Amino acid sequence: MTPLAVSPAVPGPAPAAADTPQRSARLFDAAVICATGMLAFAPVAILAPAIGWPASLRAPPAHQMAAIFGAADAVAAGYGVYLLYSLLVLPVMLLIARRVFGTLAHPMAQLVVAFAALSVLARSIGILRWLTVMPQLAIAHNAADADTRITIELVFKVVSDYGGGIGELLGVSLFMAMSLGLTAASALHLRSLPAWLAGAGLLSAVLLASMLLPVLGIAIKVPVAIAAAGVSVWMLAYAGWVAQSGGTRR
Repeated sequence: MTPLAVSPAVPGPAPAAADTPQRSARLFDAAVICATGMLAFAPVAILAPAIGWPASLRAPPAHQMAAIFGAADAVAAGYGVYLLYSLLVLPVMLLIARRVFGTLAHPMAQLVVAFAALSVLARSIGILRWLTVMPQLAIAHNAADADTRITIELVFKVVSDYGGGIGELLGVSLFMAMSLGLTAASALHLRSLPAWLAGAGLLSAVLLASMLLPVLGIAIKVPVAIAAAGVSVWMLAYAGWVAQSGGTRR
């Protein structure tokens, strides 16, 4: 009697645990991007009740310095958090570029990261004036006589305008708009992001770039807070999509 042949065991599907490293990396990216996007709103929560920021930036220098002098700790904390957020923009754009392009070796990915680095540098220069020069001017202004105060107010305005030109116009507007705009446009071309998410990124980039219009003589002013908030909301949307879909377009 011929014995029955025993079929060789057929390997089953790989265990779900095999995907753990990729899943962990995906969730890490989403967590970092989400935390950075949420951190952008912290300076408003700190500075708004303390000095009326960002509306206070339009006040006369004397009023701004009085507010800074009276809330020195809050100003240091608020702008310190703002500096941290600005520094995190670079690793966030690096993480996004790696997923959008599949590799950081892609020339366009390198360009995106380069513009993000320029944005961080310019932002940091602009923010540091509020942590270094401006508090010192506020202290000097509080102790000065009337004539000296006029000179200090002039210095305050010049430093504020110069730092704002570097931090807001170059850092927040031009360089960040280029970094985000190239990312979103490339994602549409490569189909590496859903059309709605890439389109929202392009819209955020346009809002950032529109901050330059007054410099070009076009009387349309987009508030920095709105343009910057648009980027943060986009980061949160991107983080949610990555966490839910795994960073793969469906």
